[in-house]
Amino acid sequence: MSRVIRFLPPLFRLLLITAFAGFAVLAMLRGVFWFVFRSVSAEAPAVEILQALYLGLKFDLRLALWLCLPLLALGWIPWLSPVRHRHVRLAWLGYFVLAQAAVLFLYFVDFGHYAYLHQRLNVTLLDHLSPLSVAAQMAWETYPVLWGLVGLILCSAAYAWVLRRLAWNRVDAAASPISSRVRRAMLASGFVALFALGLYGKWSWYPLRWSDAYFTNHEAVAALALNPVLFLWDTLDGKGERYDEKIVREHYPEVASLLGVTQPDARTLNFGRHVPARAGAPRRPMNLVVIHLESFAAYRTGVFGNRLNPTPNFDALTREGTLFTNFFVPAVPTARSVFTMLTGIPDYNGVRTASRNPMIVNQHTLINALPGHDRYYFLGGSATWGNVRGILSHNIHRLRVFEEGHYAAERADAWGVTDLDLFEAAHRQLADSKKPFFAFIQTSGNHRPYTIPENNRRGFEWAAVDDRSLRDNSFESLAAYNGIRYFDHALGHFFSLARRSPYFENTVFVLYGDHGNPSVKDIPYERIGLTGVHVPFLVYAPGLNRQGRRIETVASLVDLLPTSLSLMSVPYRNQTMGRDLFAARPAREQFALIPDGLLDNEFLYRDGPGGKPRLYRYRSSDPAQDVHERYPDMVRELKRRRAALYETARYLLYHNPPSPVDGVSPVTDRPTVAGR
Repeated sequence: MSRVIRFLPPLFRLLLITAFAGFAVLAMLRGVFWFVFRSVSAEAPAVEILQALYLGLKFDLRLALWLCLPLLALGWIPWLSPVRHRHVRLAWLGYFVLAQAAVLFLYFVDFGHYAYLHQRLNVTLLDHLSPLSVAAQMAWETYPVLWGLVGLILCSAAYAWVLRRLAWNRVDAAASPISSRVRRAMLASGFVALFALGLYGKWSWYPLRWSDAYFTNHEAVAALALNPVLFLWDTLDGKGERYDEKIVREHYPEVASLLGVTQPDARTLNFGRHVPARAGAPRRPMNLVVIHLESFAAYRTGVFGNRLNPTPNFDALTREGTLFTNFFVPAVPTARSVFTMLTGIPDYNGVRTASRNPMIVNQHTLINALPGHDRYYFLGGSATWGNVRGILSHNIHRLRVFEEGHYAAERADAWGVTDLDLFEAAHRQLADSKKPFFAFIQTSGNHRPYTIPENNRRGFEWAAVDDRSLRDNSFESLAAYNGIRYFDHALGHFFSLARRSPYFENTVFVLYGDHGNPSVKDIPYERIGLTGVHVPFLVYAPGLNRQGRRIETVASLVDLLPTSLSLMSVPYRNQTMGRDLFAARPAREQFALIPDGLLDNEFLYRDGPGGKPRLYRYRSSDPAQDVHERYPDMVRELKRRRAALYETARYLLYHNPPSPVDGVSPVTDRPTVAGR
């Protein structure tokens, strides 16, 4: 190893030894953290502990390399070179010692933070620092501050001594041991590539992210994998995306009534309620398959009137199931819909999607109410996309993730394998299941670049349509038209396989569009901003009801899991905004929250520019006509209700604690409120 180091140019030697020294310090701190808090994770499997340590070391390497990045970027400049000038060398050494001292200080704070709250260092630290005088007094009276400062100084001095001894006193400004310019360039390129790979953290399509630490349901194991400095930085971006609790409390009685809270408590803001099993439970537990239909706008389907007949297979399913014709997603894009479906909370996290916010990774989901079910997630690409792995794997107990690398088929494009290959792989797994199961199948092919393979199409034929017909039916291109046709073909292929399998009759299939698309044609829903949120929602339960029907009442994606579990006669605890769509309720209690607006069964209210309201009778013969001046009372009511529901949704993002046990949560309407 020493020969390899001597072979490197002086600047690379400094970088390599400095990065290794920093990494070694962080690795030792990780070991100390595990030793001190090992009792917290004592019940976790050893394999999870080892995986957490492995991931944690990769995070530690990333931090060590981040600290070295300025030297890599600037050290080759002559007047900033530590190799050429002694005083510059001392300045760089000072930078590394101060940087390491800052890291050590944050680690000291992290240890105290975790001992107190069992949370790694995050943005809530800023809340604890206000007012500063009180925070300083509390720290002084609680922690050994003086001994900590002494320890920090001694550790920083020891680190400086080690760096000078190993590298910084041995910098040789002589010529590089490699004389050839070509070889030096190749060596430099290889060194930079390895450096970049260490920062990236993974040999995959997506980089190492904080969500990778949440591969398990054990909170303590996830904490062991995190790096507190990087995690603090990741969570800083979420500051300012919080809710307005004053509005939540003001409107709590109304919202609690709308959601069916049986024991309302305005003091604790209790939204929890236990939903018992519906009478007439099936003789055996049923399976649940949720199919996520990528970019599946209602106006682009045949069942909603598209004359190009792009979705014959989906349309056929609607004739045997229950289709909700006025179904809306609360937000766009895909990551927001996945989070909303899973949690029953509209993703109004702010600029970033909720799945990308480390502060709300812990969520309650009704999927855990399915007793003894196997749980599967199928995605053609990488589950690291949008950080959905952390949300899914951390909150769904015993979830098995199938993603790129699990399929025999080759990757088709940026989104992974084709939907045909995805459905076939999902079917094989479901057909082999020995227990009842829940499966979430997330398609992605109906999306640019609309890849359709040349071979193995399973009978699909490309269709040729003239530009005028495409535009008249709101398709921007022939590729988009054939993209939805190919997806629909894959869906039909899946159900043709499922019908021949034993699990078919005992399964509830629910299919929803994750969001829509803007229309290239000037249709009324495009003018009032509904094409992106109006999607099909189909409940298809062959063993329960084969007679097709349509339900016109307004509905929302938050209602998907409550509706599914109620149909399956599964009891569950609900503590968010979803409700059973098959339960009878007055018309005034039916609503769907969308970005900047709210729908009831007749009207769409939107917050207009400059605070000017807009009101549309979206189901009338003239849905794009603004009628807010004719219905001032309706404007006031929907505006007030929209504000109440919107702020409640943002509040629940931070107050939806996960179930303490697998299966049905304890039957109580007293919430376990997360820390504020």
